[in-house]
Amino acid sequence: MEIMDFCQKVKKNLAEEIGEEMTLSVKQITKNNGVVLHGITVSKDGMNISPNIYMDGLYAAYEEGETFRAVMDKVRRIYKESKPEASVDMSFFLDYEKMKEKVVFKAVGYARNKELLRQIPHILFLDMALVFYCHVPQKELDSATILVYNSHLKMWGVTKERLYWDAQKNTPRILPARILSMEEMMKEICSVDEIGEGTMEDMEQTAEGNAPDSGFGKGGRMFVLGNEKKLFGAAAMFYRDTIEEFSDEMGKSIFILPSSVHEVILVPDDGLQEPEELWKMVCEINETQVEPEDVLTDSVYYFSRKCKKIKKLF
Repeated sequence: MEIMDFCQKVKKNLAEEIGEEMTLSVKQITKNNGVVLHGITVSKDGMNISPNIYMDGLYAAYEEGETFRAVMDKVRRIYKESKPEASVDMSFFLDYEKMKEKVVFKAVGYARNKELLRQIPHILFLDMALVFYCHVPQKELDSATILVYNSHLKMWGVTKERLYWDAQKNTPRILPARILSMEEMMKEICSVDEIGEGTMEDMEQTAEGNAPDSGFGKGGRMFVLGNEKKLFGAAAMFYRDTIEEFSDEMGKSIFILPSSVHEVILVPDDGLQEPEELWKMVCEINETQVEPEDVLTDSVYYFSRKCKKIKKLF
C-alpha cells in the first residue's frame, strides 16, 4: 500500500468515528530541508485551528508489520491529545507592535532550504541562515510557531533589519541558552534506573572522549549547547557572548559540531582533535541518526578564542 492510500484509509476510518461536524483532509506538508511529510488535518466549523496528525511514522510501522487496528488506536490517541477545545485569538499577529515581543530566530542550513529562503526573510551566516518565527503565546497551542514570510513584512510595513533587531533581543529571553556536559545530557535522557549503572559509566566514559571509539579522538570533553525548551536550540550559538564566554571558561578555542537544528556539540580544542575526522563524524551522524527535517548542516565550525569569530572548517 502506498502512503497516500494508507492516509486515505486512515482518514475514512477516523471520519466514521468522530462525526460529520468534522472535515478531514489529507495533506502533504513541506518541513525544514524540503522534507515532505503526510498528514491528516481535522477541521471543525467555527474553529480557526486544526490539528495535523502526521502519518509517516505510523505508515512505516504499518509497513513493518504493525496491525491497522494498532495504527488506528494511535491515531485516536493523537487526535484526542491534540484536539483543540476552542478557537485561539490570533489578532496579535496582524499588528507588528503587538507581535514584536514574540519574534525569535532559528538556524537552518542554506543549501537544503534554498527554495524556502526565497519566500522568507533571512540572514545568511556561512552556510547557514537565520530565519524568523513567532511563538504563539496561547497555552492551548503549546509550542506552536508561525514562520515569518516576506508577505508578513509587507503586511506589517517593517524591514528585515527591524525583524532581526527585535529577534536578537527576544530569542535569548524567550529561549534561554543552556550548556550541559555530555554526561549531564546522558543522565537527563536516560536515568540510572532505566539503563543500569554499568551502562551509564560506559556512556560517561565515551562522553569524556576517553573511550577508544568515541568518534572525537582521544582527550577532550563534549558539551551540548541548546536552549531550555529544547526547541531550535542550535540558534543559541548566535546569542551574543554565549560561545565566547564558554571559550573563556574553558580557556580554549571551540569546535562547533551541528548535532541538529535543536542543539550543537561544543568540543574545546586541546590539540588532539582532527578537524577532518570531526567532519566525517558529523556527516555520518546526520545520515544515520538525525531525522532529515532536523539536520542543520554537514559542516564543522570553529570559534577562535583569539579572533572572537566563528569560521567554517569543512
